Amino acid sequence: MRGRGMENKVAVVTGAASGIGLACAERLAAEGAKVVVADMRQDVGAAEAERIGALFVPCDLSQAQDCRGLFEKAREATAQAV
Repeated sequence: MRGRGMENKVAVVTGAASGIGLACAERLAAEGAKVVVADMRQDVGAAEAERIGALFVPCDLSQAQDCRGLFEKAREATAQAV
């Protein structure tokens, strides 16, 4: 059962292929947010995103182009969420 308060919200979680980032992404998804999972590890990140019903975006936060792409995808998710 989904919680309340996160519907129609988009959450971007970096480092979300494992550990604390993954735990945050799981909780946000469970609460009803549209979650964008970002990580450099494409294989693990994509699999975890699929498992929790999130969008995966490969991203190296040290690269400006990757960061721009991440937030472009998050904006697209926002447009679909509202």
